[in-house]
Amino acid sequence: MKSLIHKKERLYFTLAIITSIFAYILLGLTVVGILIFAALMAAMLFFHALMMAQIRTNAVKLSPAQFPEMNEIVNELCVRMEMPKVPDVYVMESSGVLNAFATRFFGRNMVVLYSEVFELSKKDGQEELTFVIAHELAHLKRRHITKQMLIFPVLCVPFASEAYSRACEYTCDRMAAHYTDNAEAAINGLTVLAVGKSLYKDVNRQEYLQHSSEERGFFAWLAEKLSTHPTLPKRIYEIQKVRGDAVTGLFRASKKAAFVGVIGLVLITALTYGAYRYTDQVADVMANAIIGIAGETDITIAAANGDAEQLQSLIDAGSDVNYQDGDGWTALMYSVNGNRPDLMKMLLEAGADPNIAENTYEDTALTMSLNHDTTDAVELLVQHDAVVNLQDSYGITPLMIAALSGRADMVQVLMGLGADPGLQDNDGRTAHMFASDEGHEEVAKLLK
Repeated sequence: MKSLIHKKERLYFTLAIITSIFAYILLGLTVVGILIFAALMAAMLFFHALMMAQIRTNAVKLSPAQFPEMNEIVNELCVRMEMPKVPDVYVMESSGVLNAFATRFFGRNMVVLYSEVFELSKKDGQEELTFVIAHELAHLKRRHITKQMLIFPVLCVPFASEAYSRACEYTCDRMAAHYTDNAEAAINGLTVLAVGKSLYKDVNRQEYLQHSSEERGFFAWLAEKLSTHPTLPKRIYEIQKVRGDAVTGLFRASKKAAFVGVIGLVLITALTYGAYRYTDQVADVMANAIIGIAGETDITIAAANGDAEQLQSLIDAGSDVNYQDGDGWTALMYSVNGNRPDLMKMLLEAGADPNIAENTYEDTALTMSLNHDTTDAVELLVQHDAVVNLQDSYGITPLMIAALSGRADMVQVLMGLGADPGLQDNDGRTAHMFASDEGHEEVAKLLK
């Protein structure tokens, strides 16, 4: 199960628990601090218990006599997920809202499904509903509710608690897709949450993800950082990424947006304090800061914009060709993503390292090139020292990604360049297994 846990969940929880321990110590130094903490905890537990009691006395509980088919699915999922006890599962009227959540009530685990979601069981959407249930069971298996109680002081800190919560959501999506063994239903289930249970099958998924990835800027960045859940397109993309068929290059975070976001928050505070005296001066500072950030002086921005002249100028001026932006993207990655072999060659000849991995999905320039229609970029990168058998933290190699995607041409080229079909990922799977599982018979034959 460890490979299913999002790497940032462990990191954020460790930081949160350390911070919380210090907060508990500080609160415990004074009687007033202890009383304040006790009062807050008591109030929170009281209102939570009151809400759960209302649900338990009004909602419909799944049982062998109540929605028996879905009750059996819940039991089967709990067995697969090695959960010692089946939680109480309730269905409640939701006034059209699509949602579900996991919680606890005096030591008893609960899953609450809104009726709008549960109706999928009657609309040929049972597999999608199964994913939603498995996602909530994953929260219980990972004890996210209990952990949130332990890091209560951090929950009051903007950005910090939301970051941990988003990482937990990624983990539960992965676990649900794994234990249901149906990534397609997982993606459909998330699409249901976006457009509803009647329209989700008509959504052009790639267009949906592409459009969302193009929504950038300060407010888009701030909205995401203040949210407890990642955006639905990002969650879909993460499942595609784990499955191995994601289109690389989507959802690269804008360095400008993040930087402008931080600067913007600082400036808002400053403006609130001194606007009555320094309105004009502060406005000028803000404008100059934003203009400076937006200026195309960064080598990664030049590559992302496909500006060959600017890129060459920066290289000649001694810019670091292996500079990584906030998401770990290099100029070479941007040139691969933009399918610009001229820029790729320019950077590689200037010393760009094709084996650097970006931060979010551990993509390298080589794995990004697997989405191209031709194999030219792959060959160019390997000629310039791209490691064809490089494995990420999950043990995934470029050959496995090509096999999973059914790209016989890429598989042939990679093997011709020295890719080892015998390598295994962390779960013991080979490229041949990936191809066979996805029904890519031609690719599977090449890998025997």
